[in-house]
Amino acid sequence: MEAELSAKVDRLIDEFMAIVDATTEERHLQRGISRSQLPCSMVAILDKESLSILAQFRLENRTASYFYKPDIALTPQQAANSAQWEFGFEDAFIIQFPAKLVAQSNQERHAALQKVASEHIDSEFLRLEKMLSLVRARPIFGKAVSPVGARTLLLLLPQEANLRGNENAIINASRANNLPIVEAEDIRGGRSAVREMWDSLNHAAVIIADLTGADGGVMYGLGIAHTLGKETILIHPQGSKYLTDIPRTYRIEYEDSDAGRAKLEEQLSLMLGTMLAPAVED
Repeated sequence: MEAELSAKVDRLIDEFMAIVDATTEERHLQRGISRSQLPCSMVAILDKESLSILAQFRLENRTASYFYKPDIALTPQQAANSAQWEFGFEDAFIIQFPAKLVAQSNQERHAALQKVASEHIDSEFLRLEKMLSLVRARPIFGKAVSPVGARTLLLLLPQEANLRGNENAIINASRANNLPIVEAEDIRGGRSAVREMWDSLNHAAVIIADLTGADGGVMYGLGIAHTLGKETILIHPQGSKYLTDIPRTYRIEYEDSDAGRAKLEEQLSLMLGTMLAPAVED
């Protein structure tokens, strides 16, 4: 992004933050409930429709990057994916403004900035309430080992041979991404296998669960994955009903035939491409 344009973006952000600070004070809220009021690393992406601000709380080594991409239009989900996969933000918050505001004067965009600020504060307050209401958990598996190296694409597959008809389609579709592929341990192997699955689930960036036959190990791992808040892709036979309308969960229904599995491979490949591919390139 050219210096003149990035300066305009900075002015808009300064005006926005002044409104956030004033609104926070008016509502008698603790400063910092909105993460935008804390020290953050930031990425600003101006596309043809929106100015997306991707940011994460960071006390040290803070960075700010600016991108001008007039040929794309990032949805909020694409912006969130970019924050995670491309810029390494593990707990990002996303703020989007209409792109036209960048060229407007302070007076012209004030009402629009107030609306975005109010929505941002509401969202951050609800996030805090949710965090405070979470049940405190003490996993029987112990503390998860900190990941070493790249995060993985974890496969939860049925163990019975007659239920693994989707294995090749899933693996072929998964190979197109840039993450190492790992198959979860069979928990019937005992305590060490359960511990291995626990570590794998914590290390995973995305989890693919084949629900064919409702395998006990797959269901066990999927329950832990959802408790951890992991993004999951559920693969299930045509006509079955599994976990609809679950946040951060995607579903692919397949037909039990060669043609159906070829379509499954294509759909899964496209879905992974959308989830994992960077939305922004230098």
